[in-house]
Amino acid sequence: MSTQIRSQSHEKAISLAETGKHQEAFDILETHLQQSPQDSEAINDAGVILHCLDRSSDAVDYLQRARSLDGNNPEITWNLVEAYLAEARADEAKALLGEMEHSETIHIEILNRAADIFINENKLTDALEMLEWSLRLQPKQEILEPICVVVRHKLNEQLLAS
Repeated sequence: MSTQIRSQSHEKAISLAETGKHQEAFDILETHLQQSPQDSEAINDAGVILHCLDRSSDAVDYLQRARSLDGNNPEITWNLVEAYLAEARADEAKALLGEMEHSETIHIEILNRAADIFINENKLTDALEMLEWSLRLQPKQEILEPICVVVRHKLNEQLLAS
């Protein structure tokens, strides 16, 4: 977490975003960032707001920038993973999951969404890894075991065919 005190404009943008006025909030943050281009918290918040505006591709750019300024911030990492998954960029999200586990911010829902993307991309080894990780974190997910069985079966078929 940043120890930086938020500017009035940043506070106003957060208030607007919390009331659903995302575009107005983003515009204020953009103006703020012209004055404070290294404000990782404001860059992160701008990325989150873009994600809320269904502009996750743009959000990724902001969140990567925030992460380059404050790479130890688990909130930024979480937000970047969310944006990656919204863009079906599971490989990039996967690269950050170990860090999330280390900071104790990993959640089964993220792993399950990554697995779903990998299944849709026919990356079955990665999908199985995500599903098994999710089951280790929370074993009583009754729906996942049958999915793992199907993924293992398809993976074996692929291996036999090659």
